[in-house]
Amino acid sequence: MAQHDYVRHTLDCLEEAQAALRLAQRKGQIAPEDEDQLSRRLEGITERIAQVQEMH
Repeated sequence: MAQHDYVRHTLDCLEEAQAALRLAQRKGQIAPEDEDQLSRRLEGITERIAQVQEMH
């Protein structure tokens, strides 16, 4: 059960990070050269979390 709580917390944090990234994009607070890299990193983390969820 503790592992599930950790994964759920991590997902919650990831969702907050994605929302913050979208907000920063809308406000023009991210340099265009950084935008793709940040999006790819979040996508990679999302994929890894999904894999962990499938294992548990």
